[in-house]
Amino acid sequence: MSDQKIEDEKEVSQHQGNGTQKTWSAPALALEVFSIVLGVLLALGFSEWADERQNQMLANSALLNIHREVGSNLETLKIIHENNVQTIDAIGSRSTPDTDESRSIIPGTQLQETAWEALLATGLSGHVDYDTMLTLSQLYSIQRVYKQTGTQLSESAMNATAYATAMGTSVDDRHFQEQFIGYFRLLTQIEGQLLDIYRDALNTLDF
Repeated sequence: MSDQKIEDEKEVSQHQGNGTQKTWSAPALALEVFSIVLGVLLALGFSEWADERQNQMLANSALLNIHREVGSNLETLKIIHENNVQTIDAIGSRSTPDTDESRSIIPGTQLQETAWEALLATGLSGHVDYDTMLTLSQLYSIQRVYKQTGTQLSESAMNATAYATAMGTSVDDRHFQEQFIGYFRLLTQIEGQLLDIYRDALNTLDF
């Protein structure tokens, strides 16, 4: 092999060695690692922001459904409450000959809480501010108590009817209503409180 060729190979080898050393030098490696870490952090940050934005949109949609549910319950309970108040007044004035004997208490067991349960089940409640959650929690807790009270009254009426049927007699509606007048008044008191909470909740949600 000629001396010139050997020298050329040494020069190429030295050049490649210098290039490799320059590519993997500490500053270049640190910069490359920093670029990778920064890219990962930016990707994670964007993904987290996108997830939070999506969850906030879903939470707002859930609150809109609750707003509609509360509004519907409000309109239903207003009708029920008016009937029940008039029925209690009628029970208290049975001595008058023109008393409407056909009136009866209507427990509002049909009030809905599906939207509220969906908000809790999906975990979206964590994206709703504390004051709103407190208001809604109070609302649906009182609504649950009201529905339970109404259910108990309905069961009592059914039991009285079943007992009368077993004994071969008819139910004395006047006697039943006078016997449970205290529970009826309690029911209407809860209704009045619940109506106020419905209105406060609608103002809080403010859609």
